[in-house]
Amino acid sequence: MDALRRLSVEQWIVYLLYGATVCIPLVPIGGNILVIVAGVLALLFDRQRFSGTLHWLQWAVLGFILWTGISIVNSVNVQWSAMSWFYHIGMYGCIYWLMTYYIDNELRQKTFLSLFCITGVLVCLGAGYQYFYMTPEHIHEWVDNVHFPGLMRRMYGTLQNPNLLGEYLLFVLSIGGLGTIQVLKVKDWKRCVIMMLALIFMLLCLVLTYSRGMWLSLAVVVFVAGLCVEKRLLYTLLAVPLVLFLYHGEVSSRLWSLFSGQDTSVMLRWALWDSTMYMIEDFPIFGIGWDAFWMTYPAYNYFIQDPTVIIYHAHNLYLQIAAETGPISLCMFLAILIGHSRNVQKQRALGVAMRYGMTLITVAVLVSGLFDHALYSQQVSLVLWQFLGFAMSAIRK
Repeated sequence: MDALRRLSVEQWIVYLLYGATVCIPLVPIGGNILVIVAGVLALLFDRQRFSGTLHWLQWAVLGFILWTGISIVNSVNVQWSAMSWFYHIGMYGCIYWLMTYYIDNELRQKTFLSLFCITGVLVCLGAGYQYFYMTPEHIHEWVDNVHFPGLMRRMYGTLQNPNLLGEYLLFVLSIGGLGTIQVLKVKDWKRCVIMMLALIFMLLCLVLTYSRGMWLSLAVVVFVAGLCVEKRLLYTLLAVPLVLFLYHGEVSSRLWSLFSGQDTSVMLRWALWDSTMYMIEDFPIFGIGWDAFWMTYPAYNYFIQDPTVIIYHAHNLYLQIAAETGPISLCMFLAILIGHSRNVQKQRALGVAMRYGMTLITVAVLVSGLFDHALYSQQVSLVLWQFLGFAMSAIRK
């Protein structure tokens, strides 16, 4: 207890951010509470830390926050959009600024990355339990039995959706993979073996999500990592044609279905994207309002003529942001993502994982965003904004 009393406000906030790193994917409400408490402590007792000039990317983040807030005026339910904006955008801005100004030295940055990767393993352990011991009423959830009769279950764990788990695992594999390369180069064989086993385990879990968009995103992430970090990684992509032509199970069936476009999931996406384009045409400046897609979509729905079916998002990152908050907001968001990844790459004193981690996460978001909108999940978005803040801490340093 005496040791706890001696902790400064700064140390408390750092530990709260460490706790949030673990809780966000495992116990979301716990992660939210820790971020809020850390933000309140910073505002009440440590405001001077946030003084000084801002990087242009921080101004871009402020612009994005403001623009999405203004979009609320177009919502069909202003009260709902306002509450959702405070709860989501407020949390993203809070964790971004806290990570920027408190995870500001090498020890804290390495501790954060280690906790993040360890949490990824814990998430996979929970997802494995869900996959093998799921209750009968959930056995066909997220499965198209007509086009994939052999696919009985998909892994989703604490992320509550296979695509969301896949996106989160892409983030962890990006950081963990780069960390393993870094350890391999210094020939720390014991740590390397442990990290390789963890990566293989998480990669298996990603496969068992049966999320085709995430598989494709992983291939692009590996390709970019091969170009930027280690060219021998490109050889691993040869596994894709081997699976397609030599293995005849549900994994290969899902991969081949990318080229057919005949299953329910693909047809629904085409209809959603078409309808969303009409929304963007009707609201080209500020969009239909933050988090108003599910309330506005019925007026544009021609594919599913059933008012009881709720469509929460457009299954496309670019169309979703452009529809809800306008094309200008989309441009700002893309500038934030690409700007952070490019600027942190310039910090040549950083290790491989810190220097290129944001780049691979950005690639994962941009590629998977073509097929889905995983960022509608606060869990996934908080992790992304946490890494954006982490990148800014390195840029400012």
